[in-house]
Amino acid sequence: MNNHKPQNGLSLKPKNYEKSKPSMEDVAELSGIETLHPGGFDLSKRIGEIVDMKNKKVLEVGCGRGIFACYFAKFYGAKITGVDISPDMIESSAARAKNEGVQHLTEFKTGDAYSLPFPDNSFDIVVSECGPVGLAREPQKVINEMVKVMKPTGYIAAHGPMWLKQIGVEARKDTEKRIGGQMFALSEWKDMLKKAGAVEVWEEDWSGVEQISKVRPGKKITNMNDVFTLWEKIMIILPRTLRKYGLKGLLYINESSHKISPLFYNGTLGTYLLRARKPTKEEIQVIKDYH
Repeated sequence: MNNHKPQNGLSLKPKNYEKSKPSMEDVAELSGIETLHPGGFDLSKRIGEIVDMKNKKVLEVGCGRGIFACYFAKFYGAKITGVDISPDMIESSAARAKNEGVQHLTEFKTGDAYSLPFPDNSFDIVVSECGPVGLAREPQKVINEMVKVMKPTGYIAAHGPMWLKQIGVEARKDTEKRIGGQMFALSEWKDMLKKAGAVEVWEEDWSGVEQISKVRPGKKITNMNDVFTLWEKIMIILPRTLRKYGLKGLLYINESSHKISPLFYNGTLGTYLLRARKPTKEEIQVIKDYH
């Protein structure tokens, strides 16, 4: 959720962004209240398991405030590099790492997902948690970059909200604008990974309302309306949204909440975790010869 939001106007801002109509992501970021992606730390733990992250060299693209980079460092002993386009996010990440005692295992850099500031074949694992691919105007270019900086035989792990059912083109555009980023079907994700040269694409379903309950650890959440408390809505979100976006923006975000929530309950939207491997030069040659 608001763990990885870039600043307005930078290269990862959704192409259908309209300042007068705030997205749900905009408002979550404006609130300053820390929330996680659906699946929470359980999903991040699963990433560490499926890529064998222990003591590996890992890049997180779109690291946001460093929540998951610090988690990976703490629980897997991984050497984590986090990159984000926002200097504020990088500063926040470094402060978190220091507070959590993992600064010796973490490094944070400002960088653009379209042109990652690392040599080819630098990392054992590249992770993208619910962020830059959906925010990019050219998502394929972002995935290409992530695969490019992976070592041969290394893994990419990514997840995010996905379309599980088809809806009309205009309805899809409207939904994505209200949420705050592009979303893709599972088949579209797989195609992008394969076009980037990754192989052995694997997926795992993390859909379901029960995953929403994990976005704020320790807080009882039975539906999406429970993510923020009544006090938080009245005393923080409402005045901040009204001040920045006006009454029109406030009404728009309220309308968005009522439109989007049912899509997660009726199975239109969900979350998938994907993993893919970067082939060796020899494997690439075999694939070329085969075709």
